[in-house]
Amino acid sequence: MTTATDPAPPPARATVATLRAYRADWVHFTRWCAAQAVAPIPATPDVVAAYLRSLAEFAPATIRRRLAAIGRMHRFNNMAWDVTDTRIRAALAHMLDLPRVSAPAPEVVTPGMLRAMVERCEDGVRGLRDRCLLLFGFAGALRRSELVGLQVEDAVPGRTALVLNIREGDGHQPVSLPLSAEGLPCPAAALAAWQQVAHRQTGPLFRAISKGGRVGGRALTPYAVTRILQRRALMAEVAPDVVARLSAHALRSGYIMEALRQGMEITALCRHTRYRDPRALRPYECQLAND
Repeated sequence: MTTATDPAPPPARATVATLRAYRADWVHFTRWCAAQAVAPIPATPDVVAAYLRSLAEFAPATIRRRLAAIGRMHRFNNMAWDVTDTRIRAALAHMLDLPRVSAPAPEVVTPGMLRAMVERCEDGVRGLRDRCLLLFGFAGALRRSELVGLQVEDAVPGRTALVLNIREGDGHQPVSLPLSAEGLPCPAAALAAWQQVAHRQTGPLFRAISKGGRVGGRALTPYAVTRILQRRALMAEVAPDVVARLSAHALRSGYIMEALRQGMEITALCRHTRYRDPRALRPYECQLAND
């Protein structure tokens, strides 16, 4: 039997992301219970209702998922669970009916912001890695998984462009980064400088670096990209409230917003960003229209 702090094992069809969310939901509930000095399992309907009413800052989908996580844990431990209890249903209905203020749109990295961050990257090992990573992420409109998944051999310098072979399933999709862009350093030059200190001919392109400045063998995690981006933004004197809303996706979305602003043809933009459906660009077009 699991302990009160372990999430219930999911069905095989559940995705890793779903499992991670359930675990986080269960931990959130148990911490709330600890603060209230009540037992998380078995949880009485009154406790569950009170917990739901404490979630005013969260989106309806998150509230529903957290209730589902509590139910999942009870069922896994063969404990009574009745989500139709009137107290739980009333609390859930009340929370879902609350008016909510729209969250501010996520921040994007503008060319000016990117330039300032790149200029603050020192010439040491960490700075050379971060400069290359930021330029690749923006110019290639890379998803964070694509960025940390790049291998050394995936970056192929050419006469007019640096070609990144983005791995997709069993194949590759080439993405060209021009050797020079208005006001921005050359990605190929940034790659050459990073490779001079990384000394790797194969394996992950962007690697973790020890406190002593030694380049390791493992790739950066997707979450490390956000930390690097936020640290470099603070060093570039970007406003802290803006930095707090930056994520790794801000590099990709920043490129897309700037391409739309410059009038890039939609088919070409979809090809560069690996979007198969042009409708995926509509949120960016709406955000640009509201700027």
